[in-house]
Amino acid sequence: MGKQRAEFMEQAGSLYDEVSEWRKAHKGASFDDIVSEVRPKRRALMGELLRQLALQAGKGAVAAGQQCAGCGEEMRYKGELKRTVLHGEGDSVLERAHYYCPGCQSGIFPPGRGAEVGEA
Repeated sequence: MGKQRAEFMEQAGSLYDEVSEWRKAHKGASFDDIVSEVRPKRRALMGELLRQLALQAGKGAVAAGQQCAGCGEEMRYKGELKRTVLHGEGDSVLERAHYYCPGCQSGIFPPGRGAEVGEA
């Protein structure tokens, strides 16, 4: 987790540097102008933080036995799929395990837990 923290802190520092340089170049900017410049950059940074936090518990891929909540049939692991989560605090693209139930013909992205596929 130390590497993720370091990467996030580097991104936060880069954001600070970028908006600080913007502010120097726009001396007459109002507070609202500053907010308009910072908001989308802050949302992108928070989206990355939310992505990291969401995946700390794993990508949801369990070794075997994922059962369908609808019919109880064993679901089939279909690999990792990307899913975009839109949120007011920041948008995140999550690459998560996807399971498919052949009986119900439904799919799920289970929460991260248990032994991840490929973990020893």
